[in-house]
Amino acid sequence: MSTLKPPTYGALPWRIGRKGALEVLLIHRPAHDDWSIPKGKAEPGESGRECAAREVLEETGFECRLGAELPSIRYEDSKNRIKTIRYWAAAMESGSFTANDEVDAVRWLSLPAALRTLTEPRDRPAIISLGTQLQMQLGVRPVPDLEKMLLLVRGAQVTKRNEEGSSDDGRMLAENGEYAARTLAALGSMFKIDRVVSAPSARCVETVAELARQESLEVERSDHLTGGSIAATLDLVAEARGTGTVLCTHEGVMAGVVEHLIRNDRTVLSKRFRVRKGSAWVVTGDDSRYHSAYYLPLSASDFGSGS
Repeated sequence: MSTLKPPTYGALPWRIGRKGALEVLLIHRPAHDDWSIPKGKAEPGESGRECAAREVLEETGFECRLGAELPSIRYEDSKNRIKTIRYWAAAMESGSFTANDEVDAVRWLSLPAALRTLTEPRDRPAIISLGTQLQMQLGVRPVPDLEKMLLLVRGAQVTKRNEEGSSDDGRMLAENGEYAARTLAALGSMFKIDRVVSAPSARCVETVAELARQESLEVERSDHLTGGSIAATLDLVAEARGTGTVLCTHEGVMAGVVEHLIRNDRTVLSKRFRVRKGSAWVVTGDDSRYHSAYYLPLSASDFGSGS
């Protein structure tokens, strides 16, 4: 039986850097040897917002003004404990960092660099949400120079079958699937999107439709992403080198592509391979090879242990 743990509260500090680019602050915790967002447990009588502001100050030395709440996280860890983390945006106002027992280093990073650097994938949606919020509220462009990448996306969750044997084509995206599609669409403000290609199934097309619309692109349908010939799928991957390309497909196809990249491009994965519905792998590289890949959960149902 799962045990409910006291919630954790944190905040993501942000500032406009010297070059006018949005930057966020990540901390390195030597006890865990990870890069994370400042957070901790509330003291008696302390609200979540008060706890988040205090934790940022104690761990980083920066006074921050808390703003809107970012996506919260609820997950079950490896010991069957239910954990909840709530995050807020935190505008940096003053202060300076001094290494302490909990945090030995901090980094101000661009949003794409922060996504790559975070150790726990479940923290990455907070970065995306912050960029979207500041763009809408303050007119801040999240990333002045958009990076190119290969984005491998698994089709998001659809509603349950109304009748036995009905196919995905007759069903709409479920609530979690719609959430994943919206999060995916926000990536257009961080990455250069030149092309969106999808397996023909409605599940896959709907997952990337909003992203394509926002980028004024058509969703190209390709049977090569349905499965069968991995060679044909790898041709699409080869065509994507040096461009910003989104490929939406199914679990088996994604696994085959990632296995090929590990073997042939020596692509380094930040975590073990996994791919839940409505999740993605962001693969970065150049015209010659893909160097690295990190996992990006897009749905609130994908923040479980080991994600």
